[in-house]
Amino acid sequence: MCVESFTAAVYCYASPKVTPGSWFGTRIGGQFKIYDFSSDSWRILDLFPRTWMISYGEHGLSLKGNTYWFASERPSINGFLVCFDFTRETFGPPLSLPRVAYFQDTVSLSSVREDQLVVLFQTWDILTFEIWISTKIGDDPNAVSWNNKFFLSTNIKQLIHPQWQFPASASFFIDEEKKVAVVFDKDTDIRNPTREVAYIIGVDGSLKEAADVRECADRYCDAFLCSYVPSLVQLN
Repeated sequence: MCVESFTAAVYCYASPKVTPGSWFGTRIGGQFKIYDFSSDSWRILDLFPRTWMISYGEHGLSLKGNTYWFASERPSINGFLVCFDFTRETFGPPLSLPRVAYFQDTVSLSSVREDQLVVLFQTWDILTFEIWISTKIGDDPNAVSWNNKFFLSTNIKQLIHPQWQFPASASFFIDEEKKVAVVFDKDTDIRNPTREVAYIIGVDGSLKEAADVRECADRYCDAFLCSYVPSLVQLN
């Protein structure tokens, strides 16, 4: 398999057109582009009209050749997932989440076994922290359902800090065998953090470890980490 056969990720930037009394106005601004390695060029995609927005800072998650993002129409309305289908070069319909999530909540995506979505929730007000796993995703990327019970649930106020909220699109992964989740953020000195930390949280809701990773490169920027699964496929 060669690199030229891949179509790369969608790039988007949002520039909302705000009108009085409306958070987004009647139409969401912004632009979506797709990069093709075979032609070494970007193309602008015509994806209007749409009524939702992907927030600045959302990283998205690529799974089975498609990419999922958390999106919302306005802060007071429950958010959802949208999936970009690279074959059709368009977004599918809004996909429901396993629980209510608003724009100001922390909502981040990860994956497990290369065919299941994992979503991290943390409410902005009471800081409840939950992780849910989807059922296996088949050939239809828009057929997403969720297990009946969460993988992990705990109270971050008691676990880490009374005012602790993980950033939007916090980098994390889970280990089902060891029954832990690993979430990356800064140390608990909220005013002047100096270290990047991996918070290892058990499915029983306990903080197993706060492992030091490295010195903060920037106190205002969040570290973005990716899990890596070795592959026998060679890219030429």
